[in-house]
Amino acid sequence: MFENVENLKIRTIMHTTARTHGHSARRKVNAFSIRLDGKRNYYIDNKLYTVDKGEMIFLPKDIAYSFSDEFEEPTRGLMINFDNDFEETVPSVYSLDDFCEADYLKNHLVDLWRLGDSSEKYKCISLVYSLISYVANIENGRYPDKKKFSIITPAIKYLKKNIYDSSLKTDRLHEFCGVSDTYFRKIFIKKFGTSPKNYIIEKRLLHAKSIIDSGDFTTVKELALAVGYKDPLYFGKIFKKHFGISPIEMNK
Repeated sequence: MFENVENLKIRTIMHTTARTHGHSARRKVNAFSIRLDGKRNYYIDNKLYTVDKGEMIFLPKDIAYSFSDEFEEPTRGLMINFDNDFEETVPSVYSLDDFCEADYLKNHLVDLWRLGDSSEKYKCISLVYSLISYVANIENGRYPDKKKFSIITPAIKYLKKNIYDSSLKTDRLHEFCGVSDTYFRKIFIKKFGTSPKNYIIEKRLLHAKSIIDSGDFTTVKELALAVGYKDPLYFGKIFKKHFGISPIEMNK
């Protein structure tokens, strides 16, 4: 997601404390919003993003959103506004635990950017590039990020509950998460090491094997229906491809 950083241009770096709630009709630039304390909720495209102390949300250009703090007192934050032509960007929340303390960013960015000379501004730019490199490594699977994986939790819960339902469609799972199908599949593969389709096939075939091993096997058609396949021929084909033998042969 964080590609094409060559033309990055920092617009503003601000320490924010003023408001406990607000909205943006349409962002003009990209932004990293970092919580220095408290908790802030963002509402974007009917989806809730919660950002705790020491976490950061990426707010892409052109999105509309509203926010509210969970307490009446304003929370402290750090906002980095910048121009860049990232592709296929979506709002995302990241933990900064493996990068640095959030207050370190505040202390080394705000005053240097606002009051520093040209050499100190270059230090700010370098630190922002390091931050982008950090989140890019999370996106590319080099660093784990539990907060990142949590975005697909609603789809995973639905998938596990309905995995043996023959009407289950993998191309609709992303709708439970409020993200694109492409982005959902990308995060799913990072978490499970396989595509949603192959994940379902694996779980269904293992369940079919457990039915055979339990002695409850009757016919291939009934076995196929029990694990989510209406077509017994297709089921038999993928079963043999996976286990090397047919369901009937395994039952002998």
